[in-house]
Order: sequence, then structure tokens, then C-alpha cells
Amino acid sequence: MNSNTRREIPVVGETKHAFGRFAAAAFLLAALAGCSIIPEPTADPTRYYLLGEPAPTQATTMAATNSPAEGALHVGLRGVDLPAYLRSGRSIVVRKTSNEVRYEEYARWAEPLDAAVLRAVREKLLASDRIATADTPPFVGETKRDLDISIRVLRCEGTLGENGKGGVQFVATYDVFNPSKGGALVLRRTFVAPPAEWNGSNFGELVQRLSDAVSALGADIAENLPTLR
Repeated sequence: MNSNTRREIPVVGETKHAFGRFAAAAFLLAALAGCSIIPEPTADPTRYYLLGEPAPTQATTMAATNSPAEGALHVGLRGVDLPAYLRSGRSIVVRKTSNEVRYEEYARWAEPLDAAVLRAVREKLLASDRIATADTPPFVGETKRDLDISIRVLRCEGTLGENGKGGVQFVATYDVFNPSKGGALVLRRTFVAPPAEWNGSNFGELVQRLSDAVSALGADIAENLPTLR
């Protein structure tokens, strides 16, 4: 063996350092690769809807600007009662059969449905010249109320037939009481909205049809309130 030939023996400490640098580099590459497969964030598809008035016509605009007629009524709106299936959440309901409903995950009411119905009915009552005021609880002080109204909604939803054709269901009952006669019941009436259609997928269209129905309920109440003598 040539005495000038020397075998290089690796130093243990240097080997460990080299392995550590390799492991750190591999971890960094894996982390960067992991970042590249994280999906891009997507927009929230949820849409929120409000009940509103129908598009105003010249007749309704004139009625809204009219002053209350002589002897116009001061009414109190006690509240709106909903069945449990309409109170269970904010999702808009679509009825598929008489016994099956579907809650739309991405189509929701922007406010509690009972509050929305109460607001829309009150707006319609105040547009009538038969109504001077329409107050809601709590009734404070010397709030004048000729009649009190309580509303119970039975149906407020879209429907879908087997052929995909969409319809609208809105049914409510309302009771009218006379506070000056110990809260005696003076009228009980059931309101069924006229038939309406929607295309089965456009929830803005469905909400507009339900808004029309609630507005028609308000008009029905205003028209049928008894005249005080």
C-alpha cells in the first residue's frame, strides 16, 4: 500500500449535520407541496331573503298617500303564530308531498318569519284608509286600540310537483277582538292566498310570490274588520 494514500474517514458529527439538513429540506419541500393542493376558498352560496310589498301600482301608491278616513280604526297587532316546522330555522321551506318538506340550506329568511309577516301585514294595514294606526306589543301608556288582531300562519312555503312544476302555498287564520268588551272575539276568518306559480329553482321568485300572498292577507284583514258603532 502506498504510504502516501490516505483514506478519508467521515466524522460522525458532520454526518449527523448533513442528514439533519437533508431532512429539513425534505420537510420544507413537503410543506410547500402540501400548500399547493389546498383548494381555493369558494364564495358562500347562501342567499338571504326578505318579505316585501308587491311592486307598487298607481292605485296602491295613491292609497298609501291618502289620509285615514273619518272613523278609521286604531288596531293592535298582537303577533303572528307559526307552526313548529316553520319556526325550526331560517331556511325557506319547500313542500314535496303533503307529508314531506325540504329545508333549503342555501335559501334563508333574513329575519324570523313571524316578524316578517307581522311587518308586512302592518305595512299593508297602514296603506288602507280604514286604518288610522297599527301598533304592536308592548302596548304602553294610553295606546288607543279599537280592535286587536291575532294571526296564525298555517302554510307559508313553495311546493314542487313530480313534474318539477312549482307552486306557492300561503294559508292563515286571523282573530279580531274588541278590547273595550273584555277582549271579546268579534271575527274569525281563514285566508287562502290565490294560486301562484314559481319555476321551482328561483327562490327570489318564490319569495316575491309569498310577499304577494302576505300583502293580500293584510288587504283581507283591512277589508273585513268590523265597523264599530
